[in-house]
Amino acid sequence: MSSEKGKSAPPKLHKFMHPRNPYRTLPSFKNLAQKYAGFRSHCKYELDGKVRLNFKDPSAVRELTTCLLDQDFNLKVRIPEGRLVPTLPLRFNYLLWIEDLLNLSGCRSMQKELVIGLDIGCGASCIYPLLAAKQNGWYMLATEADEINFDCAVSNVKNNSMENHIVIRKVEQDVILKGLLEDEEIVNDTEKFRNHQTSTKLESSEEMQTELTDVSHQKTEDGYLLDFMMCNPPFFGSIEETDSMSKSRKDRGEPRSAATGSVQETVTEGGEVSFICQMIDESVLSREKIRIFSSMIGTKSHVKEVKDKLRSVSPAHTAVVEFCQGRTMRWGIAWTFNPSLHLENVMSKKQMESAKPLVLMLPRSLMTVYTVQAAWAMINKWLHQLKITVQVFKNTKYFVGANVRAYKLTWLNQRRKRREQKRKANGGKGKEMGESGNGKAESENEEDESELENTLDIPTDKGKNSEAAENVGREDEESVSLKRAYSSDTADELVKFHEGIKKQKMENANDIKSQMKVEENQQAVVSKTSLDTNPISKEIECTEELNNEFCKTTKAQNLNQNSSLEGGSGGLECILKAKLQVKQCGALISLEAFYLRGQAGKDGLNQILQYMKNQLTKS
Repeated sequence: MSSEKGKSAPPKLHKFMHPRNPYRTLPSFKNLAQKYAGFRSHCKYELDGKVRLNFKDPSAVRELTTCLLDQDFNLKVRIPEGRLVPTLPLRFNYLLWIEDLLNLSGCRSMQKELVIGLDIGCGASCIYPLLAAKQNGWYMLATEADEINFDCAVSNVKNNSMENHIVIRKVEQDVILKGLLEDEEIVNDTEKFRNHQTSTKLESSEEMQTELTDVSHQKTEDGYLLDFMMCNPPFFGSIEETDSMSKSRKDRGEPRSAATGSVQETVTEGGEVSFICQMIDESVLSREKIRIFSSMIGTKSHVKEVKDKLRSVSPAHTAVVEFCQGRTMRWGIAWTFNPSLHLENVMSKKQMESAKPLVLMLPRSLMTVYTVQAAWAMINKWLHQLKITVQVFKNTKYFVGANVRAYKLTWLNQRRKRREQKRKANGGKGKEMGESGNGKAESENEEDESELENTLDIPTDKGKNSEAAENVGREDEESVSLKRAYSSDTADELVKFHEGIKKQKMENANDIKSQMKVEENQQAVVSKTSLDTNPISKEIECTEELNNEFCKTTKAQNLNQNSSLEGGSGGLECILKAKLQVKQCGALISLEAFYLRGQAGKDGLNQILQYMKNQLTKS
């Protein structure tokens, strides 16, 4: 019996494709066959009316790609025989990821914005620059070492009238980044792009002159020559390795599609790891000229090697993402030396769906009505109190699922906010009570302070402060009793003596209050907390400085044209997106929180759960 029968095909990865990838919906081969005679000649018609394509035929694969480019993007692309045929779903996954990273950095993909990118080794098809320019209006520099590929790429750019948006430069075989951006022609190319952007916009509207001038100046002052760099490096280290791809893993069967590409495109000394490591070393020299560096990785085992190498150059932030399409998975890695670009906040759909949730068990003893619907009503109320937007995607008797988005760190500084509200409610009366030494004002906040101490283990001087206030109040009573007991100068002297002690203790109490206020501003509002019913308990630290940093960042960033994916509130950027699931597990009800993305990070989500836990114990 053949061993093939025991093998199972790899799972379909289409569901993990980028949400904006146009090929999440498979193209109709029947429509393509009716429209393009060249494609029709490679098709086989089944009795059930379906059209089949032989993916093991390189000519059929090449015809499919060129027809799709023409039908979907009006791009006329010629790919010579024996050269690499790009798979469009994978190329789009990479480009859309770059677009997400640029959106994170504040560079929008809208037509009115100036974005300049670099493609290392564009190939004969020049696929990345053509799609980037056509779809997003970006300006692209590209390099190519192979003579045939270079000539074909230049021809493809010219045939699609993209000369103003794409420039291709011929380089030596071993050139990646070193010395490239010092080339005067490359610098002139970027200036040409900026001039073209300005002149194009001025032709459409003279009123945009000031805006465009500001954009151009901003780019110059920013210091970056390019917004991003991308690369699909040669995969193999030798010709012998090109035949080992299907043999490396016996459980995945024969490849369904023909391998395409010349030796120059697929083989480099040391393989892709050596190529990317050289790129990482050279990126250090261009750290002030390129905002975001990136590369595709073809093998999962190589990801760790590349990440280890990347740590040696100490980038400010890095990100690794999975590109899923059909039966194939590739990986992307990006890094930046700009500390304000948190690249790790951009995650793939597969990463988001496979992330482990934070769990908060809802005890029966703390709820009046113990049902999923009652639990969700309570949680929804807390979310609205925090001004977190909620979008329910499923609501049944035993399960509620919702996507939530936060635009400000509203869950921090809750104790201080409640104290300020009480002071405003009391008005001048509260202040007068504090100055008179009455301990009532302190006792009103005792519940808040004890709650924070019990849950967050923050040391305070509340005991000293309360004791001082009680002593001050006690001194008032002693003064009255002394006046009643003595009626002579002795009584007056004793009263003055005790008033002096009272004044000194009042000053000490005020000093303690001032010291507490200073410490509150310096301490983390949330520090060292753990959800004792949560299997994924962890410490949380969020200082006032972090809060200010997040608020400053969110105010500085504007929403991009794809903000519908992230949401928006008053022009603020979404700092936390998460998926919540309230469900019944046996006899218990739990809240599972999945972190999706946002600068607040998983710590921010954990803080929200801690806030809910505090509210639950108070109710």
